Amino acid sequence: MQNIASPDLELFPVERRELILQALSSHGKVIAADLANSLRVSVDTIRRDLNQLVAEGLARRVHGGALPAAPFPRPVAERSAQASTIKPELAEKAAALIQPKNVVVFDGGSTNHELVRWIPRELPFTAVTPSLPVATALSELPLVEVIVLGGKILGRELVTTGARAVKEINDFRADICYLGVCAVHRHVGVSTFSVEELELKQALIRCAGTVAAIISAEKFGKMAPFVVGPSRILTNAFVEPETDPNEIEQLRIDGVCVA
Repeated sequence: MQNIASPDLELFPVERRELILQALSSHGKVIAADLANSLRVSVDTIRRDLNQLVAEGLARRVHGGALPAAPFPRPVAERSAQASTIKPELAEKAAALIQPKNVVVFDGGSTNHELVRWIPRELPFTAVTPSLPVATALSELPLVEVIVLGGKILGRELVTTGARAVKEINDFRADICYLGVCAVHRHVGVSTFSVEELELKQALIRCAGTVAAIISAEKFGKMAPFVVGPSRILTNAFVEPETDPNEIEQLRIDGVCVA
């Protein structure tokens, strides 16, 4: 990493951390030893800076450095109530994967809730979901059989979780799973914010032949605390044109069909 501070100017900690954030944004990760050399401070000082950025929710520590942190999401009810930020063309492309008589699993999240709006009303299929809002939206499609997984409700996302939900999803062999993606980073993969969501998402992935996701640009290059798996767990990703080209290239290297 090239020097990111003036050689004749001693930085205040807040100025040093701002430069670290700029490096995180530019490079997608930072290495503590490289930062110490570039900023002419000790590795211990950099570790304290990184720990402070972690405490502020701006970074995630990894061995030897840090990655950008995904912001903790607001409750799904608030996100769904706002105007959708999903580009219609992405939702239409994603919905076009569903064929008549398919068994389709829908993860929770506002993106999948919005996706349901783009499914043709005349399309007959079976939907399985842990999400109460998604199940409600699906129930408005007249030819869709809706199955809701049991289990403990995770209030923030309004999804059923826990051993019961995981056990029930293991009874299905789905054609498609629409995975809710909280964060994806080319060096880490797909990650999420709780153990309950982690276990459920991994079970949803295991039961499906195709795993698809609509991923907005701001979710790339970020990391949440719990790693669901490498990006190759996805078979199809529907992404915005402004997404970091390096992130898109890594998806393609991992064999993901990017649209």
